Amino acid sequence: MIRSPRRRLRGASRTGSEGAGRTDRRGEIIAAAIRVIARDGLRACTVSALEHETGFARGHFTYHFHSKEEIIGLAFATVGSDWATAQVEATVGSTALERLENRVRAAVAWVQRRPEYFRCLMAFRVEMMRDPDAFPPAARIRHQIWEFLAQMIRDGISEGAFRPTDDAAIEARTLVATIDGLLMHAVLDSTFCPPEALSNRVWRVVADRLGMRRALAASPD
Repeated sequence: MIRSPRRRLRGASRTGSEGAGRTDRRGEIIAAAIRVIARDGLRACTVSALEHETGFARGHFTYHFHSKEEIIGLAFATVGSDWATAQVEATVGSTALERLENRVRAAVAWVQRRPEYFRCLMAFRVEMMRDPDAFPPAARIRHQIWEFLAQMIRDGISEGAFRPTDDAAIEARTLVATIDGLLMHAVLDSTFCPPEALSNRVWRVVADRLGMRRALAASPD
């Protein structure tokens, strides 16, 4: 017997709705994990904590995920992907100086727009210092960030925009640590810097570190 088109459509709609509901529930649990990690730290992200955060019964977690570690891994991937997208979109400009400034200012804007994500990302970094093997891809990604920044610094030196006191690779690591520290203080202490001034302050620290004033002073123009 051939089913009527209306009957088939009702079945398709119900299946689609169930699939969307499953995706939504997974997304809600991952979002809750990000909140818990940002607020209480990575080790506080237990299934019991997620039950309390979401109000979902334990069965929802075992239905949607294989383990707590899978939830935490997806939280890390969500936060990291959001940050990386913002950075990639900001890497524009005809000179190394422009590209670097755009990335630095985009990092500040991301933290101000996503403070919970930033706190979560910092919590992951703390855990990686405790256990470098906790998130194997993270170390590789971090080294890629350092090398990408170091190359921008080298390009800026070649263009005459930067005159750093240290090797570009060392400067890259120093700048990442410096920017992270400034942004962490801004997130944790609202009196650290007026929000509207934070981008300029962070960029000024970066510019001074890279010797932009020395470069301008040495310019024949």
